[in-house]
Amino acid sequence: MEPQRRYIFENIENCRDLGGYPSKYGCTKFKRFIRGGTVDRPTENDIEKLKALNVTTVIDLRGDFEFINQPNGTERLTDNVEHISLYEMNVAEAKGMKKTLTEVYEYIIDNYKENVCKALKSVADAPDGAVFYHCFLGKDRTGILSMLLLTIAGVEEDDIVADYQLTYTYLEKYMCTHADTLWDTDPENHYSLPQTMRSLLAYIKNKYGSVEDYIRQIGISDRDKDKKKILLIINN
Repeated sequence: MEPQRRYIFENIENCRDLGGYPSKYGCTKFKRFIRGGTVDRPTENDIEKLKALNVTTVIDLRGDFEFINQPNGTERLTDNVEHISLYEMNVAEAKGMKKTLTEVYEYIIDNYKENVCKALKSVADAPDGAVFYHCFLGKDRTGILSMLLLTIAGVEEDDIVADYQLTYTYLEKYMCTHADTLWDTDPENHYSLPQTMRSLLAYIKNKYGSVEDYIRQIGISDRDKDKKKILLIINN
């Protein structure tokens, strides 16, 4: 039976747990890493549900423009909120953007190495409890960090791709009702298609050797205490 990973909130989109995936170390834990969309306007019920999930750390992956104009709304939940931008997205500018999602992801991988490393180290240093990490829709920047965390956890590529694809399943209704407000006019860029993540994985392998090699090259080595912490956090 497929484990239930999705969490339904009133005003937070696309939330799910990274728990329940088989890995070469065992199985990923529930209520340790939770991914989702922006929490700029959480309701009281949303905050109470995050508390019930024992969320003690929030990592906001949005750009400065988004963070300033739509401040993180989790101050009622925890003081441990960290802003680590994985891509600067000004919506007004982005509507004219011609890049494919794969090209955007490749750009993040190549040009945000320092912040990717910082995000992984922040996860490693998080106190006991769950880490909730998010961007705007919990799809792109959040999807990249999820891919890296699941890779460190020893999860198979097919499951990593399946986790990425769940975003479209969970956001299909939202995408239809908010299409005119989304950052790109190309409908395909609104989806989380399996081939998009597979293309990114192929790009990383071709340029860096493997996803594991990329993680090493940005500063998280196999012997690094931060990698060991992440493994302890995410696996049984």
